[in-house]
Amino acid sequence: MTPFTFFLKQKRLLLFLFFFFPFTQLIAQDPARLSIDSLLARIPPRVMTYQQIELVAGRNGGNFFSRMQSIEKLNQATLNNLPARSIADALSFSAGVDVRQRGLSGTQADIGIRGGNFEQSLILVNGFKMTDPQTGHHAANLPIPLIAVSEIQVFKSPTVLQFGQSALTGAVHISAYAQDAFEVKTSAYGGSFNSFGTQAMVRMKIKKYQQMLAVARDQSDGHWYNSDFKNHQLFYTGSHSLGVNQRHRLTYTAAYTDRNFGANGFYSNKFPDQWERTTMAMAGVKHNYGWTTQKDDRYTSYQFRQQAMLRSHADEFRLKRFDPAFYTNTHVSNVLSYEAQLAVSRYRQQFLFGLEQRLEQLNSSNLGLRERHYQSAFVQALGSINAMNYSAGLMVFAYNLENPQLMPSLQLGRALSHQHYVFANYSRGNRVPSWTEMYYTDPANVGNPNLLPEYSHAAELGWRLNQNAYNSKFQGNAALFYRQHTNMIDWVRDVSAISPNPNPWMPVNIATVSFTGLETSLQFNVKKSATWGPNKFNLNYTYITASHNFTSEQESRYAITSMRHQLNGQALFDLSEKVQLNLTYRLVQRIAQPLYQVVDAKMMVPIKNKWTVFAEGNNLTNTQYVEAGFVQMPGRWFKLGLTFGHRAIDNPRP
Repeated sequence: MTPFTFFLKQKRLLLFLFFFFPFTQLIAQDPARLSIDSLLARIPPRVMTYQQIELVAGRNGGNFFSRMQSIEKLNQATLNNLPARSIADALSFSAGVDVRQRGLSGTQADIGIRGGNFEQSLILVNGFKMTDPQTGHHAANLPIPLIAVSEIQVFKSPTVLQFGQSALTGAVHISAYAQDAFEVKTSAYGGSFNSFGTQAMVRMKIKKYQQMLAVARDQSDGHWYNSDFKNHQLFYTGSHSLGVNQRHRLTYTAAYTDRNFGANGFYSNKFPDQWERTTMAMAGVKHNYGWTTQKDDRYTSYQFRQQAMLRSHADEFRLKRFDPAFYTNTHVSNVLSYEAQLAVSRYRQQFLFGLEQRLEQLNSSNLGLRERHYQSAFVQALGSINAMNYSAGLMVFAYNLENPQLMPSLQLGRALSHQHYVFANYSRGNRVPSWTEMYYTDPANVGNPNLLPEYSHAAELGWRLNQNAYNSKFQGNAALFYRQHTNMIDWVRDVSAISPNPNPWMPVNIATVSFTGLETSLQFNVKKSATWGPNKFNLNYTYITASHNFTSEQESRYAITSMRHQLNGQALFDLSEKVQLNLTYRLVQRIAQPLYQVVDAKMMVPIKNKWTVFAEGNNLTNTQYVEAGFVQMPGRWFKLGLTFGHRAIDNPRP
């Protein structure tokens, strides 16, 4: 029995131990008093004094203010206000991000960036890649509850230097970290379609160990035939320093998710009783070590980082839910990765050297036994010369030690004033085909074992108006972008006068596909003279045009269904001193598909210290629309819930 098999079989026991172990000592002291207030009173308010610095995620880090590419940030305050239950729900309000869901509460979602499909974008949790070698459909099977997320950063251009291969069109980095100060949050809701769910998160420091644990459960009878689901998530991260001078720091992450759902229309409209269950478990560890040297009154600092991860994913799919013998596929994939990096900083310049080794394995009833290796190494220089910020680097990538490819990247940025900042960048990205694209076969799909890796060249020119002490009301961004794919992978089939089309889909390498677009976003904070009225407005718009070389006798599954128009709006209102209402609006039109508009709302009403009642209404206009596959998304539906939050007071002593 492998460690991950043991982990999957013992998930209930591990859930119990992870969640209740930190409280064992407290409860044992006085079992007769188990109220929340008495429990919180027994926990000392451990406090960490720090200066908040906004950083860019990834290998090279950097200051978020002076970023030289389009990166959107969703912080905790933004996530709390959104009428969203999952990370996929929250990302659907981001400019240029195309979220195509097949079910509620993030049961399954495909995430594309600026015209790219779900296979071409990279998703990371605390720096660990969630790439699934079987299929990109599983990349967003995220084990982290939304309640535990500290921040989401969306990178909207190829990010090979920040994160490595597979970030062909961009990346989504999800952060959830432990801390010194004690914090606990819980949330529960019930709603339409007999749906209900709970989430809980606790952060605390036990001796020198910072820890965070989060759990979640969502379930529903579904919004149409055979769309019921049960989703479970478990996430843990911890961190501590060690060594005589505390220069070493270890960070641990472990997570698990289990999703069981009716898959009517997920992949085919011929079998309404499709069913699927996916499980994912991962464990990773990071090690950071820093030191400084001095020569002739000049200092050079060094930072060595390394991380290792083991990820296992299991998938069972049936064409007929209650007849497994008719057609059932089972897949188990395992990924083992190691990354190392050395950063050398001197004066206003920094040099980075790094490497990555990745092993992927698959045992599948349909795809067979598969194994492959990735190797990459990179070098990068970044810093500033006079008033110009720069970042330049080169990565070399090999697939099974064959046909090495060079991936250059260049970024430039300059502040024109305290508020205005302009930037330009160029980068090359890559992605190797998934095993589903290469080997999968069923009555409606035929794989292509001769597929080649796909590549992209991307350029961007942007402007940013930053919010600072001189301008606390208005913030704006605008960017022009261009991306050209070579050997782009897409599923195509011959057209047919018969409906549904009987011809099978097959992935092929398209010679060239180009995407050109414009992205803008505005944020306006209203200065109020009363306790009620408008508080904040957010608006973003993305336009993308695509050029491809399909013939009129071919249908494309992804390349000519990419997003063309996207308009997102949010309006936050204060209805009283504490009651808030957030109205959201989404307009989406994909190429060769009808336009649709969705209006959602969330109201938050504090009822007692630390307790808040919330009500959400989704798709208030009762729009009929399809985001992915053949799944008709739900019409008007509602949720009513309750949240609790407590955090130790910062800096209680003068």
